[in-house]
Amino acid sequence: MTRLAEAVEALGLEGELSLSGSWVRLRGERCTVYVVEAVSGTRYYTWCDAPNERHVELFHEPVEAIQAGLRRARSEP
Repeated sequence: MTRLAEAVEALGLEGELSLSGSWVRLRGERCTVYVVEAVSGTRYYTWCDAPNERHVELFHEPVEAIQAGLRRARSEP
């Protein structure tokens, strides 16, 4: 199990997790959040699919990436 898959499970979230466990799609209040684990497994990229919110953020911990993405999905632009 990847660190990203473990983080999703530990946070008790439901989302679409890839078979490889390298990415997850979570539904936020305002947009869908994507979190992708880099090939090295030491970096996590997150973004929201809301217009004007599609910039990518980089994190070193999967929980931090997931929480930041969900915060962005809750806040107004």
